[in-house]
Amino acid sequence: MPPEDQAAAREKKGRGLGDWLRLSFLVAVLAFGVIIVVSQWDELSAALRTMSWGLVLASVLPAAAGTWVNVLAWRAVIVDLGGRLTVSQAGRVFLIGQLGKYLPGSIWSFLAQAELARDHEVSRKATLTGSMIGVAISMGTGTLVTVLMLPFGATDAVRRYWWVVLVIPICLVTLHPRVLGPVLDRCLRLIRRQPLDRYPTYRGQLTSAGWYVLGWILLGLHAWLLMLALGAPVAQSLPVAIGGFALAFVIGLIVLPAPAGAGIREVVIVLAFNAFLTPSEALALALTSRLILTALDFVLAGISWRAGRPGRWSRTAPGEPAPGPTEGK
Repeated sequence: MPPEDQAAAREKKGRGLGDWLRLSFLVAVLAFGVIIVVSQWDELSAALRTMSWGLVLASVLPAAAGTWVNVLAWRAVIVDLGGRLTVSQAGRVFLIGQLGKYLPGSIWSFLAQAELARDHEVSRKATLTGSMIGVAISMGTGTLVTVLMLPFGATDAVRRYWWVVLVIPICLVTLHPRVLGPVLDRCLRLIRRQPLDRYPTYRGQLTSAGWYVLGWILLGLHAWLLMLALGAPVAQSLPVAIGGFALAFVIGLIVLPAPAGAGIREVVIVLAFNAFLTPSEALALALTSRLILTALDFVLAGISWRAGRPGRWSRTAPGEPAPGPTEGK
């Protein structure tokens, strides 16, 4: 067999193995997602009978918008590192890859995003690095939103979780472009990998941070509508909803072994919302929100899988270069 035919056969075999691995990943994620929902169904169905269906359904809109805004925040980091992804491609990579958070451990979503991004000629190195930077920016901005909003009504949560404030200076130092770039290069050399093609920049970091702040506000509005569905006061509960929901997610990210912050997020929500809701009502809110966000993760991932296919809905942001290969695969 000629050398070129042998190379083509090896490439075809590799693609087949990759397809099976991706299918196995999606099946495993779907199974864990179903387990999470089914295990909480009794409590959830009881809670839904006492809530306003109109407000519950209305809360889906800011939740979906907040999830999509996180795609734009993540994409800003990848583009900053030299990865050329259109908005639809970024949605496909981020939303499908993040389903790995439903598996035990926190590395699966990063690995899935890195593998999916290779379909669009973005190196694993850029995707893995960008995803980790994105998590750090998300935690920093989430903590900032918590600090600004939560003191308006959730003093018990402030006293219990005051230490989360330490995330802000840690993120400011570690995410500073003059610190982060050399540190990442050193880490890459330790694992015998080539250095970054491009260092993170102030513009990229701030763009991502701005999107993440908007995302926290939208997710907070989702929680606020659920609070209203349980009878919470309109004005007083708004800052607590935004700050408390951000706090719950940040602590869920800190507790790495919990899939998608399962259990941790609910505990924090019960404490943060106790100024306006009873523990059982707050738990009902947390379970309802968990179901909505889980369903949105899978629905938006399915939509993005089709919309992000080559040749579909492809576009770049104004002023950005057309998609192309990224060096240093």
